[in-house]
Amino acid sequence: MKVEKPSRRMTRFEPAEYERVTYPNYGGLIISQLELSDILELVSSPSSSMILEIGIGTGRILLPLSEKGSVLIGVDADPRMVKSVRERIDGASEFSSRDVQLLVAEGEHLPFRPGLFDVVVCIRVLRYFERPWKAVAQMSEVLRPGGRLVLEFANLLRPHSLSQLPLYLRKGEFYPRLFQKRQVERWVSDLGMKVETVRSWHKIPPAVLMALNSPHAVRAVLQLEIVLKKIPPVELLSRSLIMAAVKLRKIPEKHSTKLVAQA
Repeated sequence: MKVEKPSRRMTRFEPAEYERVTYPNYGGLIISQLELSDILELVSSPSSSMILEIGIGTGRILLPLSEKGSVLIGVDADPRMVKSVRERIDGASEFSSRDVQLLVAEGEHLPFRPGLFDVVVCIRVLRYFERPWKAVAQMSEVLRPGGRLVLEFANLLRPHSLSQLPLYLRKGEFYPRLFQKRQVERWVSDLGMKVETVRSWHKIPPAVLMALNSPHAVRAVLQLEIVLKKIPPVELLSRSLIMAAVKLRKIPEKHSTKLVAQA
């Protein structure tokens, strides 16, 4: 009998402190706004869509997503985050007319029937899964044909990877996990999805912007970021990448078997 290794949990702040610590100062606010703009553009769904977000955290992405679909479901492995977002939604009148449902669940074990969702969004979560390929397979399974996957993943080619080499040499893996663009593209295509676009996130380390509280300084750094994004390849220096893909068909049997075997 196969014995499961205990899963490693992402270390998180208390919900009330998470946003303040993760996106401090004016620079942090701008980072969050730019990320949200990219995500909402890539979701590109009709108002009748059913949307799933995996790893809702404090609701930073979930709440803006509620304007993009008629039914929104958010899951998180941390019960504190789910409770915090539920309280936030219940206390805000603008969400009273929207169907927003939350539950505690693991992204590698989604409790939904196949083909239920028009959009699946997963940001800053893939790196913490024990079996990220299984999580991507789960995302594909709950998407309907024609549905969209918006997936962010940590980039192996970011400069910060060098500081993690001692950990890799000691344990034989990066954790939180780092991914090659072609690796994730292969997973997605093997699952019957077509990659539409892959964008760079943060060629300048976010810590630089987060340390700034001056709009003029932030603007100067963002101009440099724009210049760096024009330098190919897209993964060079990027801290992470965000991908949009469309599900074209069911998982081919041979690829489904291969992914299950990896898990």
